[in-house]
Amino acid sequence: MKRIGFLIAVLVTAANVVTAQEVVVRSGEHDGYTRLVFDVPSDTGWVLAQRKNGASITIALDDVTFKTNSVFGRLTTNRLTSLSQKSPGSALEMEFGCNCVTSAFLYRNSMIVLDITPGDFLPPLLEDIPPPLSGRTVEATPPYIDTELNLSLLTMTEQGIKDQLSIRLLQGTDRKLLDLELAPVGPRNTVSPDTRAVSSQLNSNVRLTTVLDDLQNILNEELQPIDPRPACISTGGLNFASWSGEAPFPSQVSALRLGLYKEFDKVDDEKALKLAKLYTSYGFGAEALSVLKLLEPPPDGTKQITAIARVVDNRATLPMSPFIGLQRCESDAALWAVLSEKELAPDANVEAIEHAFARLPDHLRRLLGPRLSQILVSAQQLEAARRVIRSVDRIEPKTTPSVTQAKASVAKAEGNSEREEELLTEVITSTHAAAESPLALARLVEKRWSERKTVSSQELDLAASYAVEFRRSELGPMMNRTYAIALSLSQEFDRAFDVIKALPPGPDSDSAVNRHLHLLSERSDDATFLHQTMEVMQPDMVAVLTTEIAIALASRLADLGFAQQTFALANRSEDQSRRLDRARLRARAALLSERPHQALLELADDNSDEAIALRAQAMVSTEDFAAAGDMLRGLEQNEAANRYFWLAGVSDERLEPTGGKYAALKQTTQALSDLPVRSAEKPLLDAENLLKDSQSARQRIEEILSAVGIE
Repeated sequence: MKRIGFLIAVLVTAANVVTAQEVVVRSGEHDGYTRLVFDVPSDTGWVLAQRKNGASITIALDDVTFKTNSVFGRLTTNRLTSLSQKSPGSALEMEFGCNCVTSAFLYRNSMIVLDITPGDFLPPLLEDIPPPLSGRTVEATPPYIDTELNLSLLTMTEQGIKDQLSIRLLQGTDRKLLDLELAPVGPRNTVSPDTRAVSSQLNSNVRLTTVLDDLQNILNEELQPIDPRPACISTGGLNFASWSGEAPFPSQVSALRLGLYKEFDKVDDEKALKLAKLYTSYGFGAEALSVLKLLEPPPDGTKQITAIARVVDNRATLPMSPFIGLQRCESDAALWAVLSEKELAPDANVEAIEHAFARLPDHLRRLLGPRLSQILVSAQQLEAARRVIRSVDRIEPKTTPSVTQAKASVAKAEGNSEREEELLTEVITSTHAAAESPLALARLVEKRWSERKTVSSQELDLAASYAVEFRRSELGPMMNRTYAIALSLSQEFDRAFDVIKALPPGPDSDSAVNRHLHLLSERSDDATFLHQTMEVMQPDMVAVLTTEIAIALASRLADLGFAQQTFALANRSEDQSRRLDRARLRARAALLSERPHQALLELADDNSDEAIALRAQAMVSTEDFAAAGDMLRGLEQNEAANRYFWLAGVSDERLEPTGGKYAALKQTTQALSDLPVRSAEKPLLDAENLLKDSQSARQRIEEILSAVGIE
């Protein structure tokens, strides 16, 4: 019986895994297009449907749920404005903020890459008409080319085309139409893409062709083009392992510096390059760059040394770095590419990056490990990030603050809040974390803000001291922002607002304003809220508010009855997301301004319960009590619905329950409207009846007022 129960549990768990799957959506901003990447299991079907200023993607997974939490955090343009999914298993709907079109392709059989680019959407042609072939017609097929290749290549994959070209190359070699020079086995140097084998003495009118040139007429233009990408730098071509020798570092430096200058103080280029490589391999990036400045003009190989020196010194990457776009490579170049770009590309070869990192010297692994781990965590590559941290732990005699911060990032990505706070607190309290402690405190305060927790008095004092200590450094704006948020979490809203107003304009100031106002709308008293919000309503400050903060402020202003300010915050032109929430706030502002018809127009496309309740309020404002009662009855607010039915004077059948309070009120109201029985022939009896009827009417009126809660 126990075995049967265990098997049933395993089957149920497996069924849940199969039927409920999550697809992580990653994003990236590029020059000219916005890219989304969907991580899916191998051989998963998918369909992309386009429409004007929008698109939807359907993935053939049961009850699939798209995780889009981190998408908009990396986007800086307005090409993509919103992502939504109605229910698990349905399509992911995308709304564009420009005249854009989208294209998608499957990469490595496990990633759907979707690009959003500016362009005009053209409606599709009739589906019954097949698209014409647009390839060029081969007028004369040479006798040595297989004519069946024309049709077979149309359905081939990229690898299949490469295989066919390899076969043709070998056939051409056998028939002595061309010669192949095969490279020997082992590491080989990288060939520069600018290398040209054509002799400069050839006349410009001379054109060289081979039998392989005829193959270009066979490839149909409807095949998906392959984007030109920079050539990979091989591990042998870079040869980073040979940049330093086995002798002690001081001995190597002294030997190279002694021979750095030749006669007439001329720099020896070869020794200067070796010295720059040596400095770089030991993590002295600034020294390597200073040596390279001695070389005029710079010889070949200088760009690679410069790029790696800037990486180890944690400097900004130059636009012309030779490692840009090489994360896909299977060589050491993939590691330097990801460290140069500081984010993981959708086509990154994570395995090659880890192998290259493992081959680094110990001192470079200590230096670069925390940075690489942070990049992998940001890309949701948690297992790879853990392996990198474990690799550093094995060679680190004592855990450094930078490694502890990297572990905190992994804990945050795992959802282990307690572990994250423990690690950040360890960095803050460490006596050796002079540079890392402010950053750890900033992360801890951000964590407290996201969880709506308070900060301790010690953390608040530390934030205040860091704000003063780093006020003239690059960390100054960030520490002032941290101090302001810490004050807001401690509900010292006036002091926090004074700190925020003193911040210079920039990302830190905008972030502090939004976080402070969010806490202000949630926790402050009405007087403090109105005082600071009215000051924020200036155009320059309203412009920096995020959509979520603007909605939070507008909602509380509507609760307090400020129609004009509510409408201004809910009607900003820069807001593109949460359209229905903003429309409901505008409807509330219209109701506060006694414009019920405008409120109904704002709610025309909204069928939510909140919108129906607002429509009922609009109907009450127009004294259409019966319609308001019908709407509230649909929301199962029977008490309120019965009240409006009673005010509308509808029949007893619509009052539920039939014998309830409002049914009795209806009967009492109807009894009050009945005329008293008069006896004109008997004046005394008539007067007595009028007195009784008057007394009965007063009693019924008291019953009505008591029933509706009026004293």
